[in-house]
Amino acid sequence: MKLHESHRDARESVVFLHGGNVAGWMWGEQLPAFSRVHTLVPDLPGFGESHAEEWTSVADAADRVAGMIADRAHDGRAHIVGLSLGSSVALALAARHPPAVTSLFLASPTVTPVPSGQRLAGSLMIRAWNHRWFWEGLARSYRLPADSRDLFVDTGLGIRQETARLILDEVGGGIPGEMLAAVRAPTLAVAGERDAAFVRSHSLRRIAESIPGARTAIAPGMHHQWNIENVDLFNTAALAWIERREVSDTLAAGPTGSIRTR
Repeated sequence: MKLHESHRDARESVVFLHGGNVAGWMWGEQLPAFSRVHTLVPDLPGFGESHAEEWTSVADAADRVAGMIADRAHDGRAHIVGLSLGSSVALALAARHPPAVTSLFLASPTVTPVPSGQRLAGSLMIRAWNHRWFWEGLARSYRLPADSRDLFVDTGLGIRQETARLILDEVGGGIPGEMLAAVRAPTLAVAGERDAAFVRSHSLRRIAESIPGARTAIAPGMHHQWNIENVDLFNTAALAWIERREVSDTLAAGPTGSIRTR
């Protein structure tokens, strides 16, 4: 996997895992705020500068990230910040390679199965995958800044349709219960208040019920891609968790479920 690395001399390492229609560049607004930590930002297989590498599964991507952490992260472990698809990879990483993960900050995680209506919409999107007009419209719907739209469109056109189909089928089915139960890293899952209900309610509740000690929160007024929608809110929330294991007071309480203690 292609990797962007910064602040090698910092004491702790943080890995940023991007969402499904973008690449590592999506974290460009986060990195300046994380100058106190060693940052590792990969392009997952099939995305961005890793577009020539084949995407096979969430588990395979997690294993590759684990190898990267072993090679590059301080003490062979790192905090993980993931959004959407990146959150799915982060959960698989924590379940399959517990020593590699210091903590998890999961933004917009999809843990429960995607409802049939959204899955149908995803299938229709894949039919338009290779058309520039599709990606330009998607960029506008994500409220991306104008200076990021061309990069977003070019990245999207570089993602194979088959990669998108594989991800829709796997992530759309939800995260297996045994994987969630295997996670032992301190976990905070945050969804936007205006994200889909299966993310902001159902997925967060399942995380709270399934991962020992996990906490959940809501980003007020935010949609799915909220690291770009409100940069300061995202950075404040992620840093509070990574540096102090605190849920930022800029966030609202999330669903709880029957939370078990560690």
